[in-house]
Amino acid sequence: MKKLMFFVFVSISGLASAQTVTYQDFKIEEQQIIYQKIFSEDSISVAKLEKYYKTLPFVVNVATTATGLTLNVEGITVDYKKFQFSQVGTPMIIQSGNFSGEVSIGVKDGKYRVTFRSIQLTGNIEYKMIKEKDNLTNYACKNSGTVLSENWCRPNMLGLLDQAFTDKFQFKKSKDDW
Repeated sequence: MKKLMFFVFVSISGLASAQTVTYQDFKIEEQQIIYQKIFSEDSISVAKLEKYYKTLPFVVNVATTATGLTLNVEGITVDYKKFQFSQVGTPMIIQSGNFSGEVSIGVKDGKYRVTFRSIQLTGNIEYKMIKEKDNLTNYACKNSGTVLSENWCRPNMLGLLDQAFTDKFQFKKSKDDW
């Protein structure tokens, strides 16, 4: 009986101390929150992605590498209405935030992986106005960037940000208009 009670106690305490380190396409890597997603696209190439990303207004400094691309993004905003969220149900930082950072894109075998690092934000976070770019990790993580904050692991926070980043980084074929 004592062994059973000990096992139950250890099991419960193990569950209670579970720490969230991923949420959808966000994860913690080297004490920083990053967005990383793999997209499948037939006949994708570095040249096609480079041409596409150079047309996006929030993309700057596109460079080709041996395995893909690197680029910087400036001022990504979240169109929460596009994803069917109400203004009342969407936190101020998502409504007013501008997100920037460094992106690397690896390409191979009909797929490409987007990794968005050093994510910076500006905007109104309700209790303060962030005027200078600040690291998203400082707000979305706790314990010195080792755990995601429960307040951010919600559909209207990181979930909505995930949808916005996916929408922005997904390759969209242009329509030939001839």
